[in-house]
Amino acid sequence: MISQLIPKLNQWCLNLPFKFHWFFVVLTAVVVPWLTASHPVKAQRGEWYPFSNFPMYSNFEPTAYYVYITDKEDKPVAMIPTFGTWPTAVKKAYDAKLKAHAKTLLNKKGKLGKPSKDLTSEECRPVGDAMLKQLRDASKFPEVKKHSGYRLYQMDIYLDNGKITQKPKLVGEV
Repeated sequence: MISQLIPKLNQWCLNLPFKFHWFFVVLTAVVVPWLTASHPVKAQRGEWYPFSNFPMYSNFEPTAYYVYITDKEDKPVAMIPTFGTWPTAVKKAYDAKLKAHAKTLLNKKGKLGKPSKDLTSEECRPVGDAMLKQLRDASKFPEVKKHSGYRLYQMDIYLDNGKITQKPKLVGEV
């Protein structure tokens, strides 16, 4: 029986279109997950870039935010010429500090660790003030001295009755 199966399997492989494509399908679907099944980092199991799946794009959070900086008169300030950094870098640094700060606050149950998205403007204030002070002090550009002070705003974005709603929150001032 096996002697009859081998020639049929061989003939089937010869007639199979896109052999190179199917090689990668089998490789990514069977071989790579099997080889990486015991990876010590759970998130890396089954990963083989660029053929990885991206679960981070499978669903979205109901809320998001971005940050921006204004002067004392609430006129937006260009971040690159003033502070020498990108807005995305400011948001990432702010977000990391905010999450660390949120872990030190008490939640509704009286335990440590509050979700950073639930923080009020007053609870975000120490992080925002520190972020602005760090940006101002680290800037080597003369543009930073043109303004008497700065404000950091967090613009919360969420879906409200099918419409995108934005709500600014003052989180820092120097």
